[in-house]
Amino acid sequence: MNVDTRETQMNTILNKSFESLIVIRFRYMWLGDFALLCAEFMELLILSWYVLNQTNSPMILGIYAALRFTGTLFSPLFGVIVDRLGKRNIYIFSRICFVILSTIVMVLYITNTISVTYVLIISPFVGLSRSLDMIVRQSVIPSIVGNRLLQNSIALLRTSRDITQIVGPIMGGVLLELLGASFSYLVIVCLYVLALVFVLMIRDIPNDFSKSKESLILNFKQGISYALLHPFLVGILVIAFMVNLTGFPLNNGLMPVIAKDIMKTDAVGLGWMLGMYSAGALCGSLVMGYFSNMKWVGILMVLGALLWHVGIFFIGFVSTLLVAIPLLYLIGIFQSFAMVTMAMLLMSYTSKEMLGRILGLRQLSVYGLPLGLLFSGSIADNFDVTWALYLNGVIGFVILVIAVVIWPSTFKSDLSYQKN
Repeated sequence: MNVDTRETQMNTILNKSFESLIVIRFRYMWLGDFALLCAEFMELLILSWYVLNQTNSPMILGIYAALRFTGTLFSPLFGVIVDRLGKRNIYIFSRICFVILSTIVMVLYITNTISVTYVLIISPFVGLSRSLDMIVRQSVIPSIVGNRLLQNSIALLRTSRDITQIVGPIMGGVLLELLGASFSYLVIVCLYVLALVFVLMIRDIPNDFSKSKESLILNFKQGISYALLHPFLVGILVIAFMVNLTGFPLNNGLMPVIAKDIMKTDAVGLGWMLGMYSAGALCGSLVMGYFSNMKWVGILMVLGALLWHVGIFFIGFVSTLLVAIPLLYLIGIFQSFAMVTMAMLLMSYTSKEMLGRILGLRQLSVYGLPLGLLFSGSIADNFDVTWALYLNGVIGFVILVIAVVIWPSTFKSDLSYQKN
């Protein structure tokens, strides 16, 4: 194979993997997500490290992490609102909320009045903003890229999250160690402002108000009825709940405890652990972006979720960074396989009229994460963090197998049929 042939093949792979970026509105959306998520992961590392050092309690750290996801309780209502109200206005509003909340924390740091109590009070409002932003963001993707590029755009949006999970924690850890929390939060506020600016640059986001006289409660019930009529969707929502309950606590709450108590490292070491975990997730997302029209998505979703939990179980036996980092990289790949395929299937099998409501139910499944964080934090506080890893790995694996047995359509699904 000559050099020209290899170069042509490489260009073909790159063009297919990043095809959605030819749409300029999607570029702005991707860049806005990149800025937002980079700020979010910097913020998570800085505040998690602060709470753990101030309290020395994995349980309180778990409470803090759980409070950041309280917005998921309202996500079905947010889904109805997104379907009925102007998406552009909601998109802008959610980004403004991030700017305001991060500015408050920055002022608390600058005036030296920050406390764990203030952090716990502000966290639920951050969670509300995140849930609203995520639902409206996902609901506008089809109108921005169209059906042909839908799967590729979902994978690419996941890459922005994966890249920022690498960059954000490392930036947060380095800035925190070198320049302190006040300057770090100034960077975070600037990134949130940039995320708002990119949303303002996206033209022609649907902004129509629904003229329906039906109540929000009735619309919510319609979303549930739609899901129940499609057992495949129920199966995906159950799997989504389980991976949030037993999978995501690893990188959303337990990692600082593992870094401090098991690996005996500092904030920089924690940043590298989170960064390598996310590097694996990025690799998985890029692979999924290339194979975006595959016909075995359901199989990959289930296998990815199962192997994810196998990795969580085995990380409990690791006590050195040299072994932990490559294992975290693999876990990140399996996580990405599961989550990207899950989003592809939900977006492909749900009608446009019900998409916001189904995405709201999907976000509600994220409430498994705060429950999992409280469970994991309690186990780590009363026993040891390794026991939390063992239990999450085993419980998650077993229940995922049971879910596939009850809803076998999740394992057999592909993208050959789309209701959109």
